[in-house]
Amino acid sequence: MFKDIVEQSEKKYLGFGITIPWENNIEIQFDFWKRNLENGKIEALKEFCHAEEVYGLFCYRCNCDRKTFSYHIVCENKQNKKDKQYEELTLYASDFARFVHTYEDRKQIYTQYTALCDEIWGKWLPNSDYVSLIELETNGCIEGYASIERYQCNNPTFTPNEFEIWIPVSKIQQL
Repeated sequence: MFKDIVEQSEKKYLGFGITIPWENNIEIQFDFWKRNLENGKIEALKEFCHAEEVYGLFCYRCNCDRKTFSYHIVCENKQNKKDKQYEELTLYASDFARFVHTYEDRKQIYTQYTALCDEIWGKWLPNSDYVSLIELETNGCIEGYASIERYQCNNPTFTPNEFEIWIPVSKIQQL
């Protein structure tokens, strides 16, 4: 559920990603995590970046015509390292609405993630003084903003699991 608004400066990340459809994407996202945990790619990224935390970046890029968006697994790139196997991504300075949720059973992962997204997009945003900077239909083609997903133990398949979703937001302008 909603916790607070967090101000974050511009940050650089390194990682790897996939392009997935707007609809029915949750299983694809979690399978992407699982596959890259198992094959060691996430651990290699952490070692390369000398990072402890790994994040999911939802909708860094979006193709409104094809109704697809990018999903990346990233580490913060504090040392500005470069490597051909990793993509460089920069998130602009922004305020983020931070939401936290916990699930106890791995079988609940999809329903709990969906429930939190429904809470964010269906209830909190429409009733807040904020607008999302990654609304797919209106702002979805602006590179440099993405929601940030943080998982306990850097692993969304770990249970029990507390996870966070940070949505980049801006105050609604008063006329």
